[in-house]
Amino acid sequence: MKAKCLIVDDELTARQGLKMLCDENAHLNVVGICKNGMEAIDEIHALQPDIVLLDIQMPGIDGFEVVASIKEPKPKFIFITAHDHYAIKAFEINAIDYLLKPFSDDRFEQAIARAIKLIKLNESQNLESLVKSRQNKTQEGSTDPDGNDFGRLVVKSYGSVHIIQKNEIRFIEAFDYYVKIHVSDRYYLIRETMKKMEQLLEDQFMRIHKSYIVNRTHIKSLIKHSSIEYEVELHTSLKLKVSRAKIAELKEWLR
Repeated sequence: MKAKCLIVDDELTARQGLKMLCDENAHLNVVGICKNGMEAIDEIHALQPDIVLLDIQMPGIDGFEVVASIKEPKPKFIFITAHDHYAIKAFEINAIDYLLKPFSDDRFEQAIARAIKLIKLNESQNLESLVKSRQNKTQEGSTDPDGNDFGRLVVKSYGSVHIIQKNEIRFIEAFDYYVKIHVSDRYYLIRETMKKMEQLLEDQFMRIHKSYIVNRTHIKSLIKHSSIEYEVELHTSLKLKVSRAKIAELKEWLR
């Protein structure tokens, strides 16, 4: 069964482009197209879409006001905008994804796939408890100064804004003036320092070398080559070198 999708954008060309992308996706059925926030609110109430592709900057009522006006259970909102500075706010209100114009077809497909997966898992049934949990974390000061809470990172890579679950991060690698955040079968390249990444991550992460920060849950074993040479082996069989200065600390951390 296809997911009902509503398109909301004040630009005609954007609406047309999104409609074409949706029509090419076998999982979507476009049930409505809106050119402003007021229309969007009316159509969401009337059509009960599963997914809403929502522009943020619109005359009159913006995208955030649209979301705020919809009662639970809300559809899966995917924000689409030309401005990256709204990303933190978008994820704070539990947006599924945040597509930064111009985005590729593959990036669009990724966002839709994420929404479809949540729909299949009946995420809407648990949304109320999830919201309350995140609200409690915020009240307890669980959000860092950059807007990243303890369960995820919001990063900009190759012109797109991504939300990364921290428990999915296998390791982080220094790369000149950038870092590579390795997750699953891909990585995100962002302009950041290893020191800053250490500050954003919790106890399950440790810097084992000037070039590597590793997630303990993805470590398979600690390999000893000599009294001063060790490597960490991940479950993927990838091996990362451990600096001599970190060997004792790493052994204690892994106990």
